[in-house]
Amino acid sequence: MDLALLDELARWENGVSPAETGDPLWKLHAYRVARYLVDCCVADLADASPPIHPQSADQLQRAVSSICANIGEGYSRRTPGDRARFYSYALGSIRESTVWYMSVRRHLTSERLGHRIDVLAQNRRLVLGMINKLNAVTGRGSGL
Repeated sequence: MDLALLDELARWENGVSPAETGDPLWKLHAYRVARYLVDCCVADLADASPPIHPQSADQLQRAVSSICANIGEGYSRRTPGDRARFYSYALGSIRESTVWYMSVRRHLTSERLGHRIDVLAQNRRLVLGMINKLNAVTGRGSGL
């Protein structure tokens, strides 16, 4: 994990509600990165210049939010197979978010876009690791 991102996450977490950070799910690093991306996306949409077309903005926000939602839902599942399935959905949403970020690149600074793509790539590695670990428990190959 990128040390700069770890510092950035630590600063960002100071502003997150204790009601949210008190959930056991918060201990899952991939979830925290995904949740951070939700806040980044909201800021990106507010700061975009020129403004992003509403349908593209909606697709981007849905894709980014879906990462967090699927990690949370997978974390709450009882069996390794169910958890792996939802983490796989999160992986798909990470890849979809990357595409949507690239589609709105002319609305963001290259520095901001590069940062978001880097954070998505780091989150992808984290989620792939979670899936691979669960698949080793269940005896399935990753196929991802």
